[in-house]
Amino acid sequence: MSNSLQGSHEDVLKIVGRAVLTLHVHGESLSADKIASMIGCYAEDEPCDQEDRRLYALAMELMSKGCKAKSV
Repeated sequence: MSNSLQGSHEDVLKIVGRAVLTLHVHGESLSADKIASMIGCYAEDEPCDQEDRRLYALAMELMSKGCKAKSV
C-alpha cells in the first residue's frame, strides 16, 4: 500500500473516530446514520480544500455502506 493511500485511510479513520467520540461525549446512541450525519456537519462547518472534501465524502460513504450492509 502506498504512503498516500495509507495516509488517506488514516485520515478517514480520524474523521469517523472524531464523529464517534463527539456523539459519545454528548450521550447519543451510536448508529451509522448518526455518524454520517455528524461527519456531514463537520464538512459543512469547517473550511475544506478539495482533498478534505474528498475525505469527508469517503468517510460518509463508508458509514452509509455500513448501514446498508446491516439492513440486508
